Amino acid sequence: LSPEPEYLSSYNCPICFFPPTNATMTPCGHICCGQCLFAAVKSTMARNRTVVAGPQNRDADGAKCPVCRATIPGWDGRGGGVMGLKIKAVFSL
Repeated sequence: LSPEPEYLSSYNCPICFFPPTNATMTPCGHICCGQCLFAAVKSTMARNRTVVAGPQNRDADGAKCPVCRATIPGWDGRGGGVMGLKIKAVFSL
């Protein structure tokens, strides 16, 4: 048996804990509000730039998923490397 699908309307952004606004999915599959994701990645990248990058920390400037820290390849700060999700239908019970 396959698990029941989780509808986006029942999902909460792991950053703000509200239903996602302008839902955006990272390459690793995490769904966040677009604004939350961009703010979290921008903040983390700025914080990492203050760390002196040594041999063990050579990837400090790369964009990472705020949930699992996986690298977001192609991140350009304007939507590159992530996928915006469009809700085509809303169901209510």
